[in-house]
Amino acid sequence: MPIISVSLSESLKKFINKLVSKNQYENKSKLIRDALLRLMSTEDISSALDTYSDLTPISKNIIGNMIIVAPNDYNVQKKITRVESEYKDQIVSKNQNFVNQHFITFMVFDGNLQDFQKFVVEINSIEEIKNFRYLIIN
Repeated sequence: MPIISVSLSESLKKFINKLVSKNQYENKSKLIRDALLRLMSTEDISSALDTYSDLTPISKNIIGNMIIVAPNDYNVQKKITRVESEYKDQIVSKNQNFVNQHFITFMVFDGNLQDFQKFVVEINSIEEIKNFRYLIIN
């Protein structure tokens, strides 16, 4: 992944460090990537980008996969299932395994890049998820 430098105020730096130290995020890069993904998925930003032709979001189809590790809890599974149901036409494969007190879900997504970004943001916003990884294959 390319690396970029960003200037931040001291208060933003402390805020980021606090989130990372409380284990809400694994590291600063993941926190900033997730924040940008959430920003990209909002309608206001997407419509604002439409006015700049060189910044228009990419609308190509992709295949992506994700791995979710979460507590084996009915309410958590219900939250994940609610999000999955919104993208049921794009989820082409799903496999779940139960290990100790957790369940591990593997999914393959085949669809629009923006839909995948929204899907990732919605899944990642479920607080109880212990670990979440995704990969865009093409």
